[in-house]
Amino acid sequence: MSSSLAALLDPRPAPVPLVVTPAHVGGPVAWSDLMRSGALTELYDGAAVGPASAVDARHRALALAPEVPASCVLAAATAAWVHTGVYDGAVTPAWPAGAPVEVAYSPGRRCPVPRPGRVARRAPGLAADIVRPAGVPVTSPDRTAVDVARTVPTEAAVPVLVALAGHGADLGRAARLLDRRARVVGRPAAHRALAAARALLER
Repeated sequence: MSSSLAALLDPRPAPVPLVVTPAHVGGPVAWSDLMRSGALTELYDGAAVGPASAVDARHRALALAPEVPASCVLAAATAAWVHTGVYDGAVTPAWPAGAPVEVAYSPGRRCPVPRPGRVARRAPGLAADIVRPAGVPVTSPDRTAVDVARTVPTEAAVPVLVALAGHGADLGRAARLLDRRARVVGRPAAHRALAAARALLER
């Protein structure tokens, strides 16, 4: 028996995707029925998981993957949510409605076409600071900590930075990474946020 025929006759069920979309369940009508019945929990528009799923960075990254243009990565507060599930200082199971998806691109790359619901920033030194949960490009925990400290108001940034520290970020290393960058808008405020988060972790 050929391997292709064996695959067709294999009685085992197909593997369940990490993230379910309307295409997986027969279209938008079936999707709406499953959402109404509670059989699916939405992470982002058109991307969901089963209600008993243990959601991690892979699921959140895949949910937002359609929002990542070519040559871009998920960054800043969006990357922090992917890594930790925390947004604006609180655990947030789904990406908040109306919150812009933040992406970054390297100098020399074309800026993605602007559109509502997405913020794109040029980010020097990005290539060395990318991880790929489920194959989706996201800034590393350390780089994410730097970007959150720079772009999020301190009061909201500190709990996100603490959460990132629990998911692989080294805030001391993030501070050094911040200082190695030649031109950084918001460097003093970023250092204050990182220092406040480190003080909380050392208690």
